[in-house]
Amino acid sequence: MDNHTRKLLNLTDKSIIFEKDWLTEATIRGRRSNIIRGRLTSPDRICPSCHQNTCVKNGTYTTKTQLPEFNRVTTYLELKRERYLCKECHTTFSADTALVDDYCHISKTLKYQIALDLKEDRSRKEIARFHHVSDNTVQCVLYDFTNHCLTNFQHLPKVLCVDEFKSTKSCQSGMSFICADAESKKIIDILPDRRLFSLIKYFLKYSRKERLKVKFLVMDMNANYGGLLKTVFPHAEIVTDRFHIIQHINRSFNQLRIKEMNQLKRYDNEEAKQYRRIKKYWKLFLKDSSQLSATTYSNYPLFNKSMTQVGVIEELLSYNSTIKIAYDYIQELKYAYETKDSDLFLELTHSIPNELPKEFKAKFKTFQTFRQGVTNALNYSYSNGFLEGINNRIKAIKRTAYGYRNFLTFKRRIFLIQGQSFQFN
Repeated sequence: MDNHTRKLLNLTDKSIIFEKDWLTEATIRGRRSNIIRGRLTSPDRICPSCHQNTCVKNGTYTTKTQLPEFNRVTTYLELKRERYLCKECHTTFSADTALVDDYCHISKTLKYQIALDLKEDRSRKEIARFHHVSDNTVQCVLYDFTNHCLTNFQHLPKVLCVDEFKSTKSCQSGMSFICADAESKKIIDILPDRRLFSLIKYFLKYSRKERLKVKFLVMDMNANYGGLLKTVFPHAEIVTDRFHIIQHINRSFNQLRIKEMNQLKRYDNEEAKQYRRIKKYWKLFLKDSSQLSATTYSNYPLFNKSMTQVGVIEELLSYNSTIKIAYDYIQELKYAYETKDSDLFLELTHSIPNELPKEFKAKFKTFQTFRQGVTNALNYSYSNGFLEGINNRIKAIKRTAYGYRNFLTFKRRIFLIQGQSFQFN
């Protein structure tokens, strides 16, 4: 085998000697396979026990190692490994190579290829079928490349983002807790329990000095996580995630719109038209009024004419006074949000129009409960946006695999896909 072929097959170890007819074909497990035959020697013959150069040959034995596929054909490396005997201490040892780990049947290159596939949104069984290995082998590779992913209890960031996501059934109520660094956008840890006492027990593993470094805790409007401030992060302040502020506003208005829309009499011709229009063009209600076009005309089938977005909204608001009052109110809230006027925003949540239903007004009192968090959200740029993106990716991983039974395996796969386990150049 010449040097170019060695490089192509990634068999550059000089201690492997290939015969003239080094390539043969055979049927293994019902598949046509390539078998590369060679002899593995140890040029220095240094005893690993006494480090003396007094070793002699003591026979050979054959090993078969699976290599990455070549031209979509399974390839094996069959080596006759020389065995040696030390005359000084009578220790026996064998020649080894950097191409494969000891007591392993697949090469390091194949391991790297499997690990790179595990970084993608693919199921383990699909990866196993593609590389012609078992699912257990793929899982072993996953564990090999994530064994060093240990929590660093010596460091906490200035801004800590926390959230939760649907996890394995073995977790408490099926939910897991996730925390990340807002600046580096890296996951700090994933816990199988989101309950407050478990979180306190976990974060108390960090030194007080590190916990005092945390200045902001970015979270959604979940009262449980706010309890961490008293016992774990006494110098931190809550920052309510801005996405959840807008989501809460839009969801509250949407629920009111649906309630009012359902009161229309659909057996009446005119009210049935209003019902269909309010139902179909609901997205325009949630759009910021400053972004609605007043000059561009588009065809709206339910109106049987071309209209601007402003014209459509004005027509829809004329159908119901409650929806109109609520719409004007949330537009004022969104204006305060966009201009980052926290005083105006909180004042508006305190002075809700009396014409609106009680259940609608009650939903906006939540902002009064999280006054400090809302104020910080409008005054600082910290957000859980990247963490929500990670959670969406976690959902995709779980959906592709049809769920996970083992939390630790699920956690290792998340870290690997996020690229926090290994680097391969």
